[in-house]
Amino acid sequence: MTELKRFNKILEVVVATMQQEVGALLGADFILAKHSAELVDKAEAFEPLKGKQVCARIEISGEESGTGCLLVGIKDAIRLGGTLIMLPAAELEEVSGREEYSEELADSYGEIANIVAGAFTGDFEELYPKTCRFVCKDQEVIVPLKVDTDSEQPVPNQRYLRMAVAMNLEGRQLGEMVMLLPTAVFALEKQSDIAAVPTTADAQPSQPTEPVAAAPKEANAATTELPPVAQPAKPEVDSVKNKKKINRLFEECSVRMGAEIGGLLSVDVSFTDLEHSLLSKKDFFSDHAAGRQVLTDMAVVGDKEDTAYLALGIKDAIALGGVLIMLPPAELENVVNAQEFSEDARDAYGEVANIISGVYSAVFEDQYTRKLRFIRKEMQEVVPAKVAVESDAPLPDQLYYVSAMTLNLQGRRLGRLQLLFPAALLELGLAPAPEPHIAEAATAPAEHRSTNSSPSQGGVAANPVAPAPSREELLKRKKRFDLLLENCRGKMEAEVGALLGTEVSLSNPENILIGKETFFDEKVSGKQVFAALDIVGDLSGQGHLVIGLGDAIRIGGMLIMLPSQELDAVVAREEFGEDTRDAYGEIANIAAGAYTAVFEEQYGQRIRFVNTGLTEIIPAKVVVEGAEPFPDLDHYLSMMDLSIAGSRLGRVSLLLPAALFGLHGLGESAAAQQETEPPMSGAGSSAGSPGLPARGTADPPVDPDILLVGDDFIEAARITAVLEELGYTVRTLSFKDSLQGLIPGRLKAIYLVMREVNEQVFGVAIRISTASSLPLIAAGPAWTKGKVIKAVRYGVSDILLTPAGREDIAENVRNNLLQMAA
Repeated sequence: MTELKRFNKILEVVVATMQQEVGALLGADFILAKHSAELVDKAEAFEPLKGKQVCARIEISGEESGTGCLLVGIKDAIRLGGTLIMLPAAELEEVSGREEYSEELADSYGEIANIVAGAFTGDFEELYPKTCRFVCKDQEVIVPLKVDTDSEQPVPNQRYLRMAVAMNLEGRQLGEMVMLLPTAVFALEKQSDIAAVPTTADAQPSQPTEPVAAAPKEANAATTELPPVAQPAKPEVDSVKNKKKINRLFEECSVRMGAEIGGLLSVDVSFTDLEHSLLSKKDFFSDHAAGRQVLTDMAVVGDKEDTAYLALGIKDAIALGGVLIMLPPAELENVVNAQEFSEDARDAYGEVANIISGVYSAVFEDQYTRKLRFIRKEMQEVVPAKVAVESDAPLPDQLYYVSAMTLNLQGRRLGRLQLLFPAALLELGLAPAPEPHIAEAATAPAEHRSTNSSPSQGGVAANPVAPAPSREELLKRKKRFDLLLENCRGKMEAEVGALLGTEVSLSNPENILIGKETFFDEKVSGKQVFAALDIVGDLSGQGHLVIGLGDAIRIGGMLIMLPSQELDAVVAREEFGEDTRDAYGEIANIAAGAYTAVFEEQYGQRIRFVNTGLTEIIPAKVVVEGAEPFPDLDHYLSMMDLSIAGSRLGRVSLLLPAALFGLHGLGESAAAQQETEPPMSGAGSSAGSPGLPARGTADPPVDPDILLVGDDFIEAARITAVLEELGYTVRTLSFKDSLQGLIPGRLKAIYLVMREVNEQVFGVAIRISTASSLPLIAAGPAWTKGKVIKAVRYGVSDILLTPAGREDIAENVRNNLLQMAA
């Protein structure tokens, strides 16, 4: 390797010369990084290159002769050539983006390639022992993925030294400039070290020509095994090499998508953290799609026909659409949080999906071995937990090659954009045989149901029916459940932040299975506030939201707007007064509502979380064997660091009964090691468990006193609680539900409870006010004078500003119902 080291020293000098001479020619700052050099075959030389390249052939002459080439990405060649002919910056950006390599730009870049060849000639004449000259010949635009290794184009099939150096032009990072130099010309490898290029002549060195020519007619016995030897090259479509080529295409697509979507939106857009994997339909929807998704069909036409799919979380789709239609930031944040995928936002996001399909079409038409185009078709909203694997909806049950990447919008990391391509379309072969179907995590508790339970046993099932799930299945369940909790975390941040009117962050989540003793010994210290969360619906049990007493006081005090000095004093004295307690209770209600919303939408069974009260607990005094604050059973713990308005507080913990969610086999705690571990009492029963009220499971009143109609169910729950305390029966409906048969009935009033005051609400108000003369109260946030006037014009009799406290709601009820009755 002495020769190679010496050769590298020469290349260092050449790179310095190139930097100086190209920079002087351009009249601009041109910097070349330290070069890298490696010995490669032809296939390896072109493999790392991404996108179209300008390939300038380099003829080497002198005591030895050969052919190499200079390679530069087409956009970089345009930028270098355009700088030389002094194209205006805006025009240069435009032609670079469109990859318009005009004759003028080619001639201009050709001058730079000549300078590079001249730098090699000058330094080699001075430093290399043999005479050699480098002459730049013709140039062509090539697609690396389409380079045929066995052909003589664009360079012969032989060994090369591949020199690569990164370029920087006027502070802008470009790609790499690559020079391929034939190793044989410079004696950089011993002949014994060179891997021979396989040919049919290799097997018969004494007769290099004739056997090849005669093979079709003669020596059939000797050649019958040749087709099987040549055929394995075809299955290379199933090999790692083919995946690498496709991944490079996807990488280029991600870069182009960022540029083109950013151009459409006029903001900074990028895609990072690319991952590629072969996934079944079940694995994609259970482990890789978090939360409600917008799924877009992309018809594939050309050399093959099929359908690919684009998946993006609904909030991110709304964000992209909202930016395109230029929603004000505050309004955009509201519609994203409310997941309001309006017709305008849907149409706007459709334009973004068109851009994505266009990018993939352009790259695949130019650079893939087959001509494929992608045409955006229908969009639909999909809840992953509700997708039936056996169905062809929303996509067929087959193997997909998934390209996933993180969307970054205006410097903010959003969720994952994922493209699903049928594996057969990309000739990637089949995955191993699928595992036998295992019941989803959400159905696990039903496997353990037993009617032979009693209050004294706490609902213990004596004989679990189903076998314990495998460790692998448990880990899959955990991954799916953690995705669910991650969505809950984001919703809590948004909704608690909105209630407090400041930024709330829940960071560094930690999700583990834990026993009661370990939790109180190791995870919490000092006085804690436990909010009991009854779990009702298809499953029944109890969880707990836990926070340090000082943090509960601080949050409650912020909500009731205590002055900062007074707030610090009550926190220091740990004074959890009635007002502060009630205020923190509202926060716990918000948290319960956030978990309810996410679980109702994304979990396999319908459940709700209901805050039933606060308790102060001193961990050191908890009796592990006792029933308070919860039994000695394994719980799934989700812990998060809490920060409010940039100030770091303590940790927030959510404890959920592990058995209830099919997670009780994880970990090494004593309870987890018992194969017959029973579920929590009444698991799977909708009637509630002994000792726990079956809240939220009774049928709604047939003929209610008060009707709540809207889409803000958290605020509706607050209003309901006050109304029920005052003795009224209440029924809650969504905007989509029919009001036929309910108006007027025995109703005393109707509340419109909304997340946002908009035209939809006014339309409902008109329908209600024309059907009855009942008091119509509009409860919503961010009222303006114009909106109030409009609401009154459409029949609204009173306004309730939300989020509303208990006293505000009670006063509103008194004004609209009690005074009316008097």
